[in-house]
Amino acid sequence: MKLKKSVIALFLFPAVTIYLLIFLYPTVRAALMSFYEIPALSSKIAEWRFVGLDNYEALIHNSYFVGSVRNVIVIWIAGGVIIFILAFLFAAIISSGVRGKGFWRSLIFLPNTVSVVVLSVVWLQYIFNSSFGFLTGFFKFFGLTGLASIQWTDDQHIFLSMLLAYCFGSIGYFMLILGAGMDRIPLDYYEAALLEGAGVFRKFFMITLPLLRDVFRTTLVLWTISALNFFVWSAVFGLKNPQTMTPGYYMYLKVFGADKTAYQQEAFNVGAGATIGVMIMLAILALSYLINLFFRKDRLEY
Repeated sequence: MKLKKSVIALFLFPAVTIYLLIFLYPTVRAALMSFYEIPALSSKIAEWRFVGLDNYEALIHNSYFVGSVRNVIVIWIAGGVIIFILAFLFAAIISSGVRGKGFWRSLIFLPNTVSVVVLSVVWLQYIFNSSFGFLTGFFKFFGLTGLASIQWTDDQHIFLSMLLAYCFGSIGYFMLILGAGMDRIPLDYYEAALLEGAGVFRKFFMITLPLLRDVFRTTLVLWTISALNFFVWSAVFGLKNPQTMTPGYYMYLKVFGADKTAYQQEAFNVGAGATIGVMIMLAILALSYLINLFFRKDRLEY
């Protein structure tokens, strides 16, 4: 028994060491930095000025940070509803035995294989562009001049445009996970339900959804992590526009600095950036805990 424990410890040691160095140490250091005012990432510890909870208090009273939190909550809720409805729909259709199953799955997943930067630029330049964008041309073709005249990238519509583009680029990933879970469900259950006279919707809500509970919980946690760390789309679409500001991008501006504007009063305030990172981490942990609490793990064997 002692030999087995020694062997297990030997094999776990590299993984534990890497975890402590790559994940735990930066997390602890960021939490420590959040209590200091730090002029730059390269600043020595002797240059740090202890400010206690001032960074947290300043962020809570910062209208732009509060607005960024509001934006990310909308992304998490509204984007989650859009993504999971469509992901469930596509996964159910593909798992039902439609012809060309592999082709359709690959087609829907295709946006996930493209760089996020490239995908966001494509949406900005070739879909939302008010002069020659796809939406403008599409609505003009059908004579919908009112819709064709919408300026998708102005302050009024930029957040909605960014959200729709983000959802388009995320559906395939969650569809793949949910589809894999559906493929694991034995067909015998559906055949028995069919013999009992159950329709498509009844089979989905009485068989598919209950047996996908664990998979759905995992996808919700993954979605929470992805949504609260929203960054690239905000950087490309917004370019420091408060309408598209998210905590992740605001943290980037605080850490790496930016021109002093109405919402960026402190350039290179690394301590404030670390504070935002800590708050994002705590929010993810809290929401993940609530999700796991709501979707309690039931041992299902099928």
